[in-house]
Amino acid sequence: MDDIRKKLQEELDTVDWRALRPQLHRDSVILVASELELVEVAWCVAQDRSKDVAGWIAAGQLRKPGAEELTAWERELEKPFRMLVVAPYVLIQPV
Repeated sequence: MDDIRKKLQEELDTVDWRALRPQLHRDSVILVASELELVEVAWCVAQDRSKDVAGWIAAGQLRKPGAEELTAWERELEKPFRMLVVAPYVLIQPV
């Protein structure tokens, strides 16, 4: 495992929606589809692997949360998410 992947694996955290709300106001929250491995996606973003990232965006697997999702999460502030920060982005995945 390379150093960046190892660092990302160590930084992988689980937080609730309440903790992510401030990041939403910075427009930095990116939703990662559940079928993708969060550490792998974060590694590709960190390595600027634009072809991989563009493919996930085109497939709708990497995107900003939609209004319906945000409304639902606001009603369930304890909803857990796996999270990784790859500045300036906060990559999240519902648990």
